[in-house]
Amino acid sequence: MPGLSSESKRDFREGAVSLMLCNAGDYISGMFLQLFHPIISRAPVILALLPAASDARGDVYSSYGSRLGTLLHLGLFWNRYRRELEALAVLIIVVNTWIGFLVAFFSVLTSTNLSILDTLFLALLSAFTSAILMVPATTLLAVRSFERGLDPDNLVAPIATLFGDLITIPSLVLSYKVSSYIPSWTKTVFILALAVLAIAFIARIYVLKTRGDTGYTRALRIIRENASVIMISTLLSSLAGVFLLDNMTRLLAWPGVLAVVPAFLEDGGAIATRFSSRLATKLHLGSVKPGSWPSGWAAEQFIVNILHAIIIFASLGVFGAVMAIFTGALITWATRVFIAVVLAGMMLATIMSIISYYLAVKAFQYGLDPDNLLAPLLTSLADIIGVVSLVAFVMIIA
Repeated sequence: MPGLSSESKRDFREGAVSLMLCNAGDYISGMFLQLFHPIISRAPVILALLPAASDARGDVYSSYGSRLGTLLHLGLFWNRYRRELEALAVLIIVVNTWIGFLVAFFSVLTSTNLSILDTLFLALLSAFTSAILMVPATTLLAVRSFERGLDPDNLVAPIATLFGDLITIPSLVLSYKVSSYIPSWTKTVFILALAVLAIAFIARIYVLKTRGDTGYTRALRIIRENASVIMISTLLSSLAGVFLLDNMTRLLAWPGVLAVVPAFLEDGGAIATRFSSRLATKLHLGSVKPGSWPSGWAAEQFIVNILHAIIIFASLGVFGAVMAIFTGALITWATRVFIAVVLAGMMLATIMSIISYYLAVKAFQYGLDPDNLLAPLLTSLADIIGVVSLVAFVMIIA
């Protein structure tokens, strides 16, 4: 890497390691997706819900884990934990109801017309089944790491996101299986029961907050702030899911491509958020000046992002090619999969690097903190741009 500063070389090394570690869980998710290929071909709603549901799991549980770390450090965990659970329950119901409505609505625009009842039921039941595992796992990880002298803030959020990625596909498939065996009225009762539960929790939190309980004041703030951010971010992820649905026939016709989808979408967001996080720090420190064109350190980071993309998407292309061969495809077909993934990945990384730079700069110029805004927005943008890029190169190379 001649010409790069020592700082950018360090960013390249550290970023490459963290991005490859992130891929480990996504490869398992990809194998799940390939394994459930026959079910998904019969139930396209699973593919449509996948990006938004996966984003929601990561956003909800990483935020939950981060809050638990704060409470543990402040010595308030046991006093406030019940309030956290009530706020978490409301968030899970509200966010996944929103996702179900969005995916059903956007599907009408693509003429696929998913049933709103089935879409809502799958979104909520998969969220419920995920919560049975995710809530105790995230809580236990936070508490045990703190008790052993580790900082939960360094461990819980990324691991919770990884768990969320791993559990999303099995929970959606399980929910679809349940859905196929129960009547419509049962689904309606389930959805209405969860809506009533969310309203009851919100009413209880609001009443206790007005009585001066500071724990419930915090719980109400968690619901208001987290729900708004996650609902905005999942808006774009829902679009990505419906675009996947609209192009499902093309993707299913390419053995191995379906397996790379989870990691492909995750990698685009990870490259963008690493860059935006570093850029936000530099802007706050004043060592990078906002400009209409990236220069100096920012220009070097574009090179780092491209190098990361070469490594990450080449390894992902190999994974896709191996999965294609595993499903019986010829070497020539597996080579096509590799080329499509690498070219689409390079396109995604380039576009996301440009968007990351200008969003961070504009946010900073308007007096906003890029650290508070960019991560959920960039990951969701990466979902829709990633899906479009991958489908485009599948069509070009086909």
